[in-house]
Amino acid sequence: MITNAESEQAKQGTAPTDGAPTHSEDGVDLTLIRWMLDLTPAERLEILQSTIRSIHRLRGAETED
Repeated sequence: MITNAESEQAKQGTAPTDGAPTHSEDGVDLTLIRWMLDLTPAERLEILQSTIRSIHRLRGAETED
């Protein structure tokens, strides 16, 4: 399971990267890509479902669980 601290670190681009660049030349945040690739498929799905629920709440829609 992903902790809130890990999630916030990745979102802020402060996750440990072992000296690797944090952004590509065109501005893509590489820390988020690395973070997602380190997750299991189930963890990725959990994050996606959480994001979808947040979007539904923001739009005022009822979520179907």
